[in-house]
Amino acid sequence: MSSIGEFAAIPHEGDGTFDNVWKRAARRPVASIFVHAGAGYHSTVNEKVHLKACQDAARIAMAFLKAGATAPQAVEAAIRCLEDRDITNAGFGSNLNIEGIVECDATLVDHLGRSGACGAVQGVKNPISLAKKILDTSSQPLTLRRVPPNILVGQGAKDFAEEHGLVTVRNEFLVSRNAKDRWLRWSEDLKRAEARRKPPTRFNAEGWPLPRAPSPTVYDEAADPANNSHHVRDHTSAILTGTWNEGQPDSPGRSGSPPGGNGSRSVTVDPASPRSDPTRNPGDTLNPPKNPERPSLDLLSAAFQPRGSPAAPEESVECAGLKQESPCPAPKRKQPPLPSVNDGPVGCDDGEVDMVDDFDYYRTYGFDAWYDQGKPTASGRNPVNAAMDMVSDTVGAIAIDLQGNIAAGSSSGGIGMKHKGRTGPAALVGVGTAVVPEDPDDDLATSVAAVTSGTGEHMATCFASGKCAERLYQGTRRGPGGRDIPEEDEHNIMESFILDDFMNHPGIRDQPSAGAIGVMAVKKDRSGVHFYFAHNTDSFALASMSSTEREPLCVMSRLGKTGRVAQGGRKVRLA
Repeated sequence: MSSIGEFAAIPHEGDGTFDNVWKRAARRPVASIFVHAGAGYHSTVNEKVHLKACQDAARIAMAFLKAGATAPQAVEAAIRCLEDRDITNAGFGSNLNIEGIVECDATLVDHLGRSGACGAVQGVKNPISLAKKILDTSSQPLTLRRVPPNILVGQGAKDFAEEHGLVTVRNEFLVSRNAKDRWLRWSEDLKRAEARRKPPTRFNAEGWPLPRAPSPTVYDEAADPANNSHHVRDHTSAILTGTWNEGQPDSPGRSGSPPGGNGSRSVTVDPASPRSDPTRNPGDTLNPPKNPERPSLDLLSAAFQPRGSPAAPEESVECAGLKQESPCPAPKRKQPPLPSVNDGPVGCDDGEVDMVDDFDYYRTYGFDAWYDQGKPTASGRNPVNAAMDMVSDTVGAIAIDLQGNIAAGSSSGGIGMKHKGRTGPAALVGVGTAVVPEDPDDDLATSVAAVTSGTGEHMATCFASGKCAERLYQGTRRGPGGRDIPEEDEHNIMESFILDDFMNHPGIRDQPSAGAIGVMAVKKDRSGVHFYFAHNTDSFALASMSSTEREPLCVMSRLGKTGRVAQGGRKVRLA
């Protein structure tokens, strides 16, 4: 009888106690973290290195979330992990400005849309922590009814960091070896480009200098879409036009992908073909300048070889997969601009020829040596591995804590050789990072966060992250005449955002520098957490993890040879 009484005490289906037990179990909160290490180009040789950085960042952030940390705290933890890795263009190892100084940008936005940001700040070890501190203090009242700031730049941002006990260091402690080597090479590139853009002085019969007739510059010519084919993933044209894309390629020229890279293509160069010199007038009777003397590989050796060791032997670039000593000429064909790369060398389509100037960038930087994986440098290191870790791009994270609140953040060292004080998208709310907060009257409790990576100035033109977040929140895409139309498929929304809202924006589509973007977005409602990403760059490194999973899920998304936009995603179900 006693056992029957015990069974009778167990709640059964239909009983209020039974329903409450299972409802509580079904509503068990689930935390999530989503991380990206930049959209650009990541070689398959070093793919594991970049994904390991994402994996570690996701693990650390999830440990915080499981311990009860808020979403902003988890975003800070994830991005701090990425900032401390020299393979990322954030914090330590960031690109240097034109004066050789690290200046960083960062933003953190909470679930209410409140933000803290810092821009062009020097000497701060972890800019995302400074952004978090600015966010925390922005809601604290000041005397005399002063409004606390939510963004600080330059020296004011550094002073704020020191006043609040954040770690500040001298510039040399933020400069990695690879970042310094890049800066030295780009400085030499800049000197050569400036020298080439200065037209030679001509003299009349009496020995007096003749006035220089105005002529279109390289930048003016590049603005013509019909004459824009040589600006595809082109570091050389960036040198000549003075433009530097976010996380631009470490190796100049439109060169082929290294072995094992996705879509590896050969490079064809015709040294006998005439190369255009934008600094010469059509009527100039002076003889064309001869090729400048090729400098040694000293700068490259600083990255790949120990002091005093001989450089790797130079070889000609392979032609169409055949190890021929003479390059293979091929006709040049026009095509619309493609996204510029953000990490390492990439290739161009077979048959394309880049004839920007007479300087042989490939042999100067030893690029052709990277094709031969079987020949390590004198230091014993594989040159491909050493080269491909040098450049990456803006990093970002989105977190959802156990209370269901969402937050997002970004951090970046900006473009290389940038003007002192340049503030990039990682410091701008609605450009690099955005959150659409939950409406109190929304039965679905929907909120969206988005972070972007790519060509910063173009992303600022179209308010990239804010536009993407609004598209997902409202369920719309751009239709005919620029008017919004309903769209239920979020993958179509993401693709349309890149092709229509970004690439076809009036302020972007005809620009000399091609638009490159990668976007990571998270939409949260009562049905679960929906993760989306899309990019028009060669690759995008991402990781995601929920509190119900043991290990992060990592992916290196690749564009492929034919696609315009690569995208993916997943759903995290509420346990």
